[in-house]
Amino acid sequence: MPDSHTGYRITVVDEDPLRARKEARELLTALADVDPTARLDLPRPSSPAGVSDKGGPSAETVGLLLSGGSFVAALVQVWLARVPQRTLVVKRPDGATLQITGKQAREDDTLIERFLTDDGDDGTTAG
Repeated sequence: MPDSHTGYRITVVDEDPLRARKEARELLTALADVDPTARLDLPRPSSPAGVSDKGGPSAETVGLLLSGGSFVAALVQVWLARVPQRTLVVKRPDGATLQITGKQAREDDTLIERFLTDDGDDGTTAG
């Protein structure tokens, strides 16, 4: 997919690509009513494992592209809190990223909302 989307990118990190896609689709279904622009962001085909990815991440990533907002953040927070073993990486349009697990989402129920509603003007970067 072209990287021309100007909204937020949420990546589901998992070593099992089928499970990552399944969970990304579940999250997309939860977000579809509040963000009709949300869509799957599937990884590009890569070279066979071990050919050029030495030292690279071993986990498959499947993402969602969405417009953001506090209601979207609340839905992501609820979804992530019920899947404590899952890790999401949230990337804002300004390039700032936040990596959060379901356990962290339960401990700080406003973290994603604060991150998605921050405009990035204070010069700080999370993650």
